[in-house]
Formats: sequence, structure tokens, C-alpha cells
Amino acid sequence: MEFYTGLTGRDKQLSSFDFGSLDTAAYASGDILTSSAIQIPASRYVGMGGVIDTTNTLALPDLRLWFFGGSVTPASRNSPQAFSTTQMALLIGYFDIASGSWINGASGVAINTVTPNLPFVCQSTSKTIYMVPEIKSAETFHSSASITGQIVITRE
Repeated sequence: MEFYTGLTGRDKQLSSFDFGSLDTAAYASGDILTSSAIQIPASRYVGMGGVIDTTNTLALPDLRLWFFGGSVTPASRNSPQAFSTTQMALLIGYFDIASGSWINGASGVAINTVTPNLPFVCQSTSKTIYMVPEIKSAETFHSSASITGQIVITRE
């Protein structure tokens, strides 16, 4: 018989992410926005907020965020998404963020809050989920543009 005397129940954790500076290169629909997967310590995903920030024209993209239960290496930044069969075996799921769901904030800033409620279990060798952002609409971002955000997770 085992007894556990540590923390029990669920708790929430806030993790930040940054897609890095977007460049002036034109992104085609289906292009990956980062050169590596973004690591998020987690066990159950429940919500996300994000911000697009630029000093010039504000591009409000359709995005697809892919979530994996183990480490993956996506296609190169600004290249078409091309996950392998091995990578797809680690897939937790994805959700889409429509361009129309972004809300204009201050000059050159747009915000978005979504609650995808994507339950999952990490791989047995991982305590991390990995996010790969894909753009679903052709966009050209200004060289000062960035997409940053926060993810709130509930840990079991």
C-alpha cells in the first residue's frame, strides 16, 4: 500500500510564449512561424491569451496551434508545415484562431483570448507539451512585429 503526502488536487500554472520577431518575408498559408517547437510545462491545457504587437501595419492572421506530447522539430520557419508520421504519433491536438477573433487594442496592438479546453496526457518520458504555430492565411509582417502570449494550464 502506498500513501502520498505531497500536494493533491489540481493547480493552475501560467506559462508565457514568444514566437520571436516575425520578419518582412511573406508567409504563405500553411507556413510555420517558428524555427523550433515552443516548450510549455504542463499536464492539461485549458486556456490561452495572446498579443500581436507592431509599430506599423497590424496583420491579424488566422493561426493553427499544433500541440504535441513529446519533442518535435517542425519545418523551418517560413516553410510549409510537413510533420512526419513519427511526429504525428505524438500529436495531442490543435486549435485554430480566426483572424476575426483578434481585437484591436492600443495603436499597433491586437489581443486575443481563447479557451480551447484541450485535455491530454504527456508522453511517459516528458512533462512538457510542445506548441508549433502555423499561419493559415497569407500575411506579410513588419520587421518589428511579434506574437507573444500566455497559456494557463491546469495540472493534475
